[in-house]
Amino acid sequence: MTNLQAQNQRLSKSTYQALNNYIVYSNEVSHALNLMYFDFLHINDQFYQFVEDSIDQVVYEKDNILTNPDYFPIYPRDLYPAILNDNIYIPYDKRGAPLQLIGKVVNVLKEIEDTRSLLAQYVETGDYKKDTNLVQGFKWLRRVEVLYYDMFTLQEKLHWNLTAIIQTYNSPQIDSNALRATQELQPLLKQSKLVIKAVRAGDTSSSLEYNFLKLNEFLISLEGRQESILKGLKKIPNSLRSPEKRFAEILNRTQNILKIAKEYQRNPKYQNLNFKTSYYYYNIDLLNSYNRSGDGAATLFNKFINDNDVYWLYEHEMPHLFEVLYPDIPEYEQYKAPDIDIEELIRKKLREKYVADSIAQIKSDSIAQAKKDSAIYAQQILDSIEYRKNNPQVGDMNLNGFATNNLVFLLDISASMKDTNKLPLLKEALVQLLDLMREEDNITLITYSGKAEVVLPPTSMTSEANKKRVIDIISQLSSDGSSDANKGIRLAYKTIEESIIKNGNNRVIMATDGAFNINSRVKKIIKRGTKEKDPIRLSIFYFSKKEYTHHKELLENLSEMGAGKYRHIKKENAKKILVIEAQEVREKKN
Repeated sequence: MTNLQAQNQRLSKSTYQALNNYIVYSNEVSHALNLMYFDFLHINDQFYQFVEDSIDQVVYEKDNILTNPDYFPIYPRDLYPAILNDNIYIPYDKRGAPLQLIGKVVNVLKEIEDTRSLLAQYVETGDYKKDTNLVQGFKWLRRVEVLYYDMFTLQEKLHWNLTAIIQTYNSPQIDSNALRATQELQPLLKQSKLVIKAVRAGDTSSSLEYNFLKLNEFLISLEGRQESILKGLKKIPNSLRSPEKRFAEILNRTQNILKIAKEYQRNPKYQNLNFKTSYYYYNIDLLNSYNRSGDGAATLFNKFINDNDVYWLYEHEMPHLFEVLYPDIPEYEQYKAPDIDIEELIRKKLREKYVADSIAQIKSDSIAQAKKDSAIYAQQILDSIEYRKNNPQVGDMNLNGFATNNLVFLLDISASMKDTNKLPLLKEALVQLLDLMREEDNITLITYSGKAEVVLPPTSMTSEANKKRVIDIISQLSSDGSSDANKGIRLAYKTIEESIIKNGNNRVIMATDGAFNINSRVKKIIKRGTKEKDPIRLSIFYFSKKEYTHHKELLENLSEMGAGKYRHIKKENAKKILVIEAQEVREKKN
């Protein structure tokens, strides 16, 4: 097909699907890298302290992120064959470039994962103790730093390339209200990315102020015209998939991006830390408002496309920026020198790594494997984007298709829960869950320390006012005193028994940072709850940097007694696990 022919055609649904396969896979890779990022931070911090003699031992246990169903209901590797299968729907002369770029993404992801394994072995075998100043360990971390730059560059190039393919075709006809709304939102997403990338680059120039003004203009325009833009789109009662709710949430996330970026410009926080303030604003605040970790703007935009069956190119998520913190010794001065041209280093590494194009071999291997077992291949197709759209899976940020939730949160607010990675972390996860909850879902909050108290009776998400009320109560939770788990459990079961939902997910979720013994009376209450027609289940969230064996055994036994789940909560899994708890029971079909 010539360019002239392409310009006289419009893209088919199959071609959009083929192009979006690349973005879906790329976004899964970004999500994987963003989970691995916290591992590398943890390792780097321990290496630094070990060399500086602050600690005498390094501890690291490698989590199999890429094959963990809590993170990926469909593993990234299982999405890759769909790219090869559907690539025939992309014009012949345009298939090579995106296929080559995605092959490089595959290679970079593999090298990062292999480096995690090397670091885990380095720590587990004790080899690091024989390595003066951990030279080898820091070499691997430095390589990871470069690979994170590589991945950011590759994913940007991939999105540009896919956009360029679409631009060789005629623009789509405005034949649906959903398509019109998508076209209106697209510039907002594009401008949001420009602001985020400017902060990532440490920009404080007048161009940043210009990007602020442009983003604010888009927001004011869309807010003022929201009703007319969404005219004709059918509302879905009691659902966050309803177009006006999706639209409003996208605007909300984008407003937050603008607010954070302006705060960065004023530099009110992240002062006197190891890296520039831009590093922290990008990694901590902005990515959470853009990526799926916070059900951000890009994720919501892609959901809007799926919900309304619009032929449009997805937005891509952005990976973290990882920089190595080196010990303050002469051996590492060369790596901390300000005159290092990191972009040239990236280009050099890319030239070294990709002189020989490996994409043909990757394609050949993947097709051979897919054909080797037709049953597996059929399952991969079954788990395609279209299937996932109509059948959300456990772990997706979507409660549709799951039973009505009646969640009673029993929160330990003893003094020890003040730690940043305990009660504050749970509060963040709870706020995210509220964004997903439907009008029929109930949430109850009970606190216990010296006494047990219902701070929020069973409340549904029937209005924004209700949601705001719940968020206000959550934000005011504070830690104090000592805990009495028996009182808390008794009150939690009494409360949930009075608000049972037929065929629902009736669940007590207990959050604590320690183990405890319960009396026989409470045991009877827990066991009785599991035998009801609409059973009450007890899940336990354990907040602790280290998972102490004796604590784990006691809490696991208690959760098994309550027919629920025991979860060790960490920063990287808190939000995902809370959503999974709300997806433990499927909706019964009539």
